[in-house]
Amino acid sequence: MAPLVRERRPEDVPTLVAVLAEVHEHDRYPIVGTHVEPGWLTEPDGPAWVAEVDDEVVGQAALTTGADAVSRTALGGPGVDAVTLSRFFVAPRSRGTGAAAALLDTVETYAGGRSLGLALEVVAHNEAARRLYERRGWSPLGSYEVRWFGADGPAYEAYRFVLPVRAANF
Repeated sequence: MAPLVRERRPEDVPTLVAVLAEVHEHDRYPIVGTHVEPGWLTEPDGPAWVAEVDDEVVGQAALTTGADAVSRTALGGPGVDAVTLSRFFVAPRSRGTGAAAALLDTVETYAGGRSLGLALEVVAHNEAARRLYERRGWSPLGSYEVRWFGADGPAYEAYRFVLPVRAANF
């Protein structure tokens, strides 16, 4: 059965937290295990969708309004309207079902229909995700060091990717 993508509902959150725990164990996403909780999962301020396979919620994609300055510059300048893909994951047991592609199709169609560029960042160790974005036409902007937890927190290597408005329009 092909994956179904629909808007996330409040009753999906407990299942998504359980899926996120599987993803954290398998992929170290999110980086910090304490983020495997409803508040982190639902933090983005834009729309969010879930993927279902065989009537089971197996993943999520959410958007955050805006994008960082580096991504905006790559998308065409500081005045470019953009959103950031965030909290995107699919259960390891459901990979290969088309759930990730279906979620990305939804995100890209949403952004393209609103003339929004897309941005995202992914940790360096998640090579499968980086390959997926490149296959779909997202442009890598290279790697950089990020400190998500303040100047004294640990440093991580991450990559930025963007998808310009023209590529997002299907």
